[in-house]
Amino acid sequence: MTDIQHARQVNPFYAARLNRYRAQRSIGELHRVEKRVIGNATLYRADCFDVLPTLSGIGAVVTDPPYGIGFKYRSYDDAPDKYDDLMQRLVPQLIRVTNNGPCFLWQSPLKAAEWHRYFPAKFRIIAACKIYPKRPGKSACLSWDPIIFWSGRSRIHDELPRDWHLADLTPYDGYTGGNPVPCPRPLVQARYICDAVNADTILDPFMGSGTTGVAAIHAGKQFVGIERDPVYFEYACERIARAINADEAVRATESP
Repeated sequence: MTDIQHARQVNPFYAARLNRYRAQRSIGELHRVEKRVIGNATLYRADCFDVLPTLSGIGAVVTDPPYGIGFKYRSYDDAPDKYDDLMQRLVPQLIRVTNNGPCFLWQSPLKAAEWHRYFPAKFRIIAACKIYPKRPGKSACLSWDPIIFWSGRSRIHDELPRDWHLADLTPYDGYTGGNPVPCPRPLVQARYICDAVNADTILDPFMGSGTTGVAAIHAGKQFVGIERDPVYFEYACERIARAINADEAVRATESP
């Protein structure tokens, strides 16, 4: 089974976007790093470990990396035995590019017993709580995701007003029919962090559908995003461009 056929079974929106993307590019273009600048956003279609060594001077990291729990991504093997290598490579790079500044990483509670092996001492856990609305055949429910925070230059109360956030997913921005990402983060939670953190530039090395980028743009900050999946990358570029245009329209109406 080809990757297109697999994608069509799992997510027809992803398969259609992947077909269009490949039709517009040569084999060489598909395999080299692509850099795209959209307003205050600098976006890379690449493996983050090819780009991170070239970056520095980042104010903060807000990202949702693979969890190593066997999640069925479209183009990444999330096998549990890959988690150790990913964290061993990722965390030192994030510390370096931020000069030991604030980092926020969504994680799975299934890996809680291993966090002390990878994250700096005295890391903190932020509770990203979510209220799911009633759906046909299902009752309303509450869940939460752990977000790991660390910083060698500040404490959590310097960066956030509180170490929890509650998102009402009734007006959820993410699970629209055309979004190719299987489980995007709630925009309101990314916005909570991007608004509050003391940083002019925010990096997301696992950009996905661009939720952190949209949040950073709306927060009036510069954004650097990296995404290896070409379909996710194109979708993120579209979302971020729309966010920039929307902010510019608002500013135009506010001008005397």
